[in-house]
Amino acid sequence: LTQSAVSHSIKSLEGHLDANLFERLGKRVRLTPAGEAFLPHVEVILSRMKAGQDVVQQTLRPGHGRFRIGATVTISQYVLPSILRELRESFPLFDIAVNTDDSRQLASLLKNGEIDIAVAMKSTASGQFEFHQLFTDQIKMAVSPVHPLASAERILRDDITDEIFIFYDEASETFQRIERIFSEMQGRLRSSLQVGSMAAIKEMAKIGMGVGLLAPWIALEEIAARSLVFRDLPIETPDRIWGIHSRSGKEPTMIESVFTGICQNVVDTLQMRTRQCLETSGKSA
Repeated sequence: LTQSAVSHSIKSLEGHLDANLFERLGKRVRLTPAGEAFLPHVEVILSRMKAGQDVVQQTLRPGHGRFRIGATVTISQYVLPSILRELRESFPLFDIAVNTDDSRQLASLLKNGEIDIAVAMKSTASGQFEFHQLFTDQIKMAVSPVHPLASAERILRDDITDEIFIFYDEASETFQRIERIFSEMQGRLRSSLQVGSMAAIKEMAKIGMGVGLLAPWIALEEIAARSLVFRDLPIETPDRIWGIHSRSGKEPTMIESVFTGICQNVVDTLQMRTRQCLETSGKSA
């Protein structure tokens, strides 16, 4: 499109809406408040148009298509690789893209049609989507085998008040849950380290820098090697629920249905391996 054609189209749209959508500041152009309010609706329309094009292309070229997956960092790192390998074998002609983000941002991307499904923790935002539960887990304490908590017969609340806790990104859904758990101890986390990856939490806990807060299925290799020991928190810890989010009222495509089935098989195996590792390590999950 030429510049004049774009300008004409914008003017036509502004005339139809009876509002200015852009304003010029010197050589820069930015959205007006009306333009910012209109933008999310435009993004939804463009997303729906792209989805319609995908459906047409799948009809004209069976076996071809596009599939956009959203997943949390933890799911992307520890669960998704096995799923993607099998999915690629089942749909070799599909363009498959993965968007990694936190649960809240994934909900926004899914709502705006920027991804087709999201594998994430169930949250307050999940109510606006179809939700297929995959598995549940709990946050536990991961410590070095030589840490006093590793061999303690019983752990009480007073036993952990002076510990340094290592947790993942305070903007994450997991941290919000951890903070709610510790609020029962009449205060915030008193001594803590915030890190940007689960791998860092595991390594720091292994060398005795503190008590890692994470789910055991993230550390199967460490449990098997006996470099980490998992213990229950001496506080009631509600289950986290993980699953697949998709847009409400939308019939799942074939690749979405197959993806869901593969996910379920992979996480079922992961949960079984986690139980076996914990039993072998001699510590209850």
